[in-house]
Amino acid sequence: MMRNSGNTARGRTARRALVATLMLTTTIGAGTAMAPAAQAQAAQAVDFRIPAGPLSQALAAFGRQSGLQVTYLAASAAGKTSPGLTGRATRDEALARLLSSSGLVYSFPNAGTVAIGAAGSPGVQGSTEGTTVLDIIDVTGGRSYGGLGSLASPDAKYEVAQSVEFLSERQIERFRGSSVGDFLKGMPGVLTGDNRNSGAIDVNVRGMQGFGRVPVVVDGTQQQNTVYRGYSGVASRNYVDPDFIGGVVVEKGPSAGVYGVGATGGIVRMETINADDIIVGDKAWGVRVKGSLMTNTASPPPVGTPGGYATTGFGRYRTGCDWNCVIQTVPTEPITGSAYGMDRPATLLPTSGAGSVSFAARNDTVEFVAGYSRRKNGNYFAGTNGRTPEVTITETTEITPAAPPRIPVDRVTEYTTISLNALNRYRGGEEVLNTSQDNTSYLAKAKLELDGGHVFDASFMRYESNFGEMMPSVILRFDGATQAELSDVAVNTYRAGYKYDPENPWIDFKANVWMTDTETHIRTPYAFSFSNGTTLDVPQGYWDVAKRYGTDAVNTSTFETAAGKVEVAAGGSYIYETIAPPSGVVNIDSNDRLASRDGWRQEASGFVASTWNPTQWLKFDSSLRYTWTESYDNGSNYGSTLHNHEVNDGFAPIIAVTIEPIQGIEFYARYAEAIRAPSLFESTTGFSFNVDPLTAVKPEHAKNTEFGFNVLRDDVLTAGDKLRLKISHFDNKVDDYLTRTNYPAVTVRNIPGARFVGWEGNIGYDVGWAFAELSGTYYDQIEFCAYETGGQLACRPAGVQNGYAQLHVPPKKSGTVTAGVRFLDGDLEVGGRLTYMGDRGTTTTNADTGGYTTVINWDKYTLVDLFASYKVNEHVTVDAAVDNLTDAYYMDALTLGLMPSPGRTIRASLTAKF
Repeated sequence: MMRNSGNTARGRTARRALVATLMLTTTIGAGTAMAPAAQAQAAQAVDFRIPAGPLSQALAAFGRQSGLQVTYLAASAAGKTSPGLTGRATRDEALARLLSSSGLVYSFPNAGTVAIGAAGSPGVQGSTEGTTVLDIIDVTGGRSYGGLGSLASPDAKYEVAQSVEFLSERQIERFRGSSVGDFLKGMPGVLTGDNRNSGAIDVNVRGMQGFGRVPVVVDGTQQQNTVYRGYSGVASRNYVDPDFIGGVVVEKGPSAGVYGVGATGGIVRMETINADDIIVGDKAWGVRVKGSLMTNTASPPPVGTPGGYATTGFGRYRTGCDWNCVIQTVPTEPITGSAYGMDRPATLLPTSGAGSVSFAARNDTVEFVAGYSRRKNGNYFAGTNGRTPEVTITETTEITPAAPPRIPVDRVTEYTTISLNALNRYRGGEEVLNTSQDNTSYLAKAKLELDGGHVFDASFMRYESNFGEMMPSVILRFDGATQAELSDVAVNTYRAGYKYDPENPWIDFKANVWMTDTETHIRTPYAFSFSNGTTLDVPQGYWDVAKRYGTDAVNTSTFETAAGKVEVAAGGSYIYETIAPPSGVVNIDSNDRLASRDGWRQEASGFVASTWNPTQWLKFDSSLRYTWTESYDNGSNYGSTLHNHEVNDGFAPIIAVTIEPIQGIEFYARYAEAIRAPSLFESTTGFSFNVDPLTAVKPEHAKNTEFGFNVLRDDVLTAGDKLRLKISHFDNKVDDYLTRTNYPAVTVRNIPGARFVGWEGNIGYDVGWAFAELSGTYYDQIEFCAYETGGQLACRPAGVQNGYAQLHVPPKKSGTVTAGVRFLDGDLEVGGRLTYMGDRGTTTTNADTGGYTTVINWDKYTLVDLFASYKVNEHVTVDAAVDNLTDAYYMDALTLGLMPSPGRTIRASLTAKF
């Protein structure tokens, strides 16, 4: 295991002591051989991945990867570049390579420190005079993603036998967008479901989504909650504030890590901001202030305000016809839609905003972070360019009453056919109701680092959101879109952790204990007015309290053997979760509708994972996980007194091999399994389906195969450039796939299987002053196999009758191109992103999927986004962006409701650190 002490409290203490004592140690060794410990350190071989570029960045990467403290005068590295280094080398060889064109030299004053400077300067090789060093200011470091592990770097995806993605805080800010889930867009194979009609994120990875298939882990905690969405199924929601997220790693497919329990689709791991994100340089404390403005929104109108084109009132009753007459064609008045919502604000007028303030302090042993964030966005407006809805009126249908029997005059009806040329109800440029957000977040983190490698830390987060949403079936039917009362959610997260990392390669131990408490109150009105004068009004949408209690522990050992380097990680986790109505609230209303589920679930898992490098060009990864799950429904099945009680377990292995015949070019193959037992939502009775306690279900069993190749090369076309390439083929096969189905009854059942097969690619090129990256996903096959009415097995891409599976089918083709240029030594960056989303991977109709599931088939679309960032100095950064430059009218892929996405929106933000 390689340690980076550059950012720790001990490391900072060492740097301060170094100013006074470095020359004492180096003078003793100047002009002589290094001390034995330093010699041993320099001779150890390390796997380096250091891109060409500015020398200061190369030395920072060297420090992180070598575990050494690097000291030098900032002026000595200014304006110098390094050719970089990729491959296995000793620290001596690496330094010689990195400094080859700089004119600088180095020395090892002790086993943990390297000093760099001009030949003859104090403290480095060739020095013959001087006894003190002043103003040694620059050290290794930068943002450390300790909680996200080795995958938290831009190059990680090109170095592993798995498809992964990484987002830095800068990338999150660049594509922050209008809705919470927008910052996750642009990654191949990764989508967010129902992004516009909620205040949460529901991640889809290669067609797998919901019910814990893609756990979202924030600082080691989880709080996913599944809510009912009417005839459009369900949404598995995670509530996060991107303003407090410092980095994101997405693993596609089963994960070998401690948080990979149930991850049949993948896993999303997020880390909140830390002191390095707030404090400038090596100061003891700092304050970060962020403010942003956004256009293209309006404050939500009063509850009940209609929008878009209505769907009622289009038929007219007619009398006065003679017996056996023909109903004559009668013109109908044009339908203009709602009188509200067409007053879109000026393009450059700020209409929403956000702000946050964060404070951090640290000394030799303690680090503390506190933050407050507030974001208030109104309803956004749709774009105007594209297939916007227009009403087409077909005049009255000719009807000839039959005789005999003859139809009485007062029962002859005039029918007018009203149709829209597009699926959506909202007009181009119209305010899209129920898309506002009013979010408040609090963050507090503390860390205590003691001698001997002991680290204790604790954190608290609170997320509050008042957000607009509408039951998709209400938009689709009857009175169409209506402004609803805002829903609200509150999430409290508590966490405490311990880490023990002594100077011992056998021990790197981490443990966590945590709790999340989520209260979700969806106030969506479920109200319809029918033509016969009757109404259906269920004002209470959904209200529950979901709690999770978790703990996990893992130890990693690294050692060299005669057969090569070996790393072994072993650990386990346990989660207990409950869901129930709030205290004092009756669970079942008079209509037995939309009631909170009531039950508990526990899950324990243990795993062991290893990495073996028998040679420099060959690597094996493997793991084995055992998972045991139990759930219990406190409520009884409708019409029964039995309570559903489920117990499941299973094993899931992973094995991968990587071959690197040429340095920087790898070929890999990976086979990975994952076990997902029914979630708490799937194990308890509610309005969307009843669980059957007499029919046991089995865990969902993913068996994924992936093969591909990686290219990570520098100096390809010109000195200092970087070429990155990853091509992969995936075959995600899920046996005993869990979904709602109507055979033999409407409940959650295992179907024989689901399968997603396709290709994914990513290529990037960076020449320093300019960069470009292209990525995309293509599905060869999407298939669900299920037993249907009559007991017949049917395999088809259209989903499962009355099921949820079809709601998660991604576009058959999608791709993203991002490019930009850098000016002013990289302080100014300007670029853009082109996104293409094709049609859903299969044509799915409501006739295919049964009457209980309504599927939205969006039109394919292309978006153009622009971005710019200017680092004024080390304290101030200004960002600007234009989302949807062409003002396209479109619906997001995986949307559940008939809601267009935001039109042209301009964003600007300023970040200041003091």
